[in-house]
Amino acid sequence: MPHPSIIESYVYATGDVEIATVEIRHPALLDPGTGAAGAIRLASVFAPPSEIEDAPFFEARLEADAPCQPGEIVPFNRAPIEIIRPERTSTGVPLARFRFSNVDARITRALITVSKTLDPVQATIRVFTMAARLSGQPEVLDGFELVDPDITDGGVEVTATAPDVINTPFHRQFYDARFPLLGL
Repeated sequence: MPHPSIIESYVYATGDVEIATVEIRHPALLDPGTGAAGAIRLASVFAPPSEIEDAPFFEARLEADAPCQPGEIVPFNRAPIEIIRPERTSTGVPLARFRFSNVDARITRALITVSKTLDPVQATIRVFTMAARLSGQPEVLDGFELVDPDITDGGVEVTATAPDVINTPFHRQFYDARFPLLGL
């Protein structure tokens, strides 16, 4: 029999699908797929190839304080994304890695071109749920700066300096007097 905590988590599961997205920003970027200036957006939407050919973009509303096109419904290029979390480190800056598979060659060229400029290339991770993707309230993790793109047989792998994601509290809230049951 499964552990009671697993049973409890299944009871509270909504069945909604989470979509991980990565937005890469730079003043010189132009997304060849969507035509958007200043950002390339990728969404890890799992679907059969025929469905992706019929609808190559995933649309979602950005949060009201997004750095680029705030509050707008924007298209994301569909592509498998792997986000490799930074390791806990007491020395140096933690590094995260992003791996994009089967991306358009024009997107790959754009990433390599902007990585060679002096302006920083910034990235934001957003997680949308399929049911609430147009609400403008995704989970957002910002503060990544790309430092080194690498082309591999499997796609594009990018290394980025990462914010302190290991010690970031849940929903970015610190426990204080607003939580009286904690006795703070």
